[in-house]
Amino acid sequence: MKKYILLSVGLMLFLSACALFPHRSRHIAWPEQIRYMEAMCDLDMSWRGMKYSGSMALTIKYPSHFQMEIYGPFGDTLLFLKKDGNVFLLATKEERFTDSSIFENRFGIKLQEFIDDIAMVSEKEAGNNGPLFVQRQGYKVLYKLNDSENTICWEGRDGSICLRFLEVKFDKEDVIEKGSN
Repeated sequence: MKKYILLSVGLMLFLSACALFPHRSRHIAWPEQIRYMEAMCDLDMSWRGMKYSGSMALTIKYPSHFQMEIYGPFGDTLLFLKKDGNVFLLATKEERFTDSSIFENRFGIKLQEFIDDIAMVSEKEAGNNGPLFVQRQGYKVLYKLNDSENTICWEGRDGSICLRFLEVKFDKEDVIEKGSN
């Protein structure tokens, strides 16, 4: 019986130790512009008094479809945003809006510019030994799309919003590419 308990404890310790080893995933090969993307991201936001860190899912079929779902700590949907052609929906547990100006008023970012920033269709500038960026009125969009970061960040007087891409698929038929840990 003691051998069984010791073996069980040893096996559990071994498996938990294996789970803690950082694993090196495949490199994300970023295209110049994104026409299609499915992604899982970490969101870190401190913007206009709103603070949040957690998970989100993102789908883009540029330029006609954009969908973003932000999850709470228990997997429940905190915010759902969808733009399909001229149809817009922003929903939280308490509110539902079909007017995209609500997004723009709350975040101070034009919805189409936000979508363009994620799809990387805007003209980017190269920083001095820094990341590529797009300068917008009131904020800057920084692209750190290398093996160690894979982030797009909006930084400005209102704070910062950063998306760290964990898994990305750029074609419906492709396999999901995972970022490095």
